[in-house]
Amino acid sequence: MTKIIKKGGKKVLQITKAIVKGTIDTILPNVKNSFTPKDQAFIDEPIKYKFDFWRLISSVTVWILLLLVFLGKIEFNDIVNVLTQYINEILGK
Repeated sequence: MTKIIKKGGKKVLQITKAIVKGTIDTILPNVKNSFTPKDQAFIDEPIKYKFDFWRLISSVTVWILLLLVFLGKIEFNDIVNVLTQYINEILGK
C-alpha cells in the first residue's frame, strides 16, 4: 500500500514540475534568448556570452505587467492608454 502511495506521490510531483516548467517557458520565453554564446577563436577558450540588456528588461517588464493584470492590480486598458500616449508623444501628434 505504501509503495502505491509513494509511486503516486512521485507521479504527482513530476506532473507538478512539468506544469511549472511549462508555465515558466511560456511566460519568460525571451529571457533565455537574452544570453547567447559569443563566437570562440579557439576550441579550448572558455565560453563567453553576449548579454542583450534591453531584451531582458523588456521581457521582464512584460512579464510583470501580465502578472499585475492577472492579479487585478491594473487593467489592460490602462497599459494600452499609456502606450498610445507615449507613441503619440514620440510621433508628435
